[in-house]
Amino acid sequence: MTTQKVKTLRTLETHTNYEKYQKTPKFPTCYICTAKPIKTYKGWKKIENEFPYDEVDTKNDMIVPLRHTIEDDLTEEELREFKEIKKDINDKYDMILENTHKQKSIPGHFHLHLLQIKEREI
Repeated sequence: MTTQKVKTLRTLETHTNYEKYQKTPKFPTCYICTAKPIKTYKGWKKIENEFPYDEVDTKNDMIVPLRHTIEDDLTEEELREFKEIKKDINDKYDMILENTHKQKSIPGHFHLHLLQIKEREI
């Protein structure tokens, strides 16, 4: 068995499942567009990340626009609403994470990760 080094915040099991998903015929379909919302806003929804960053988090949801769009094409109304959503989620998550373009698996649909970080003894 050959080993490789990868940059990931996922556990080995989740990372392996994620790689398998990327090779399935349904992967070209935007998961974000079809994901069932946990909460729906006017122009946004909060969804559960099917492949969380479980090496470092206990919860990983995502905030995404309802329409399939990149960040640069968000409307002024969507941006205003996003600022309000950030206030709403501020006490429920520890951080909002955005991957750089080279790390985005779905670069065509803007999304941000909402993380609750694992507690560790130090």
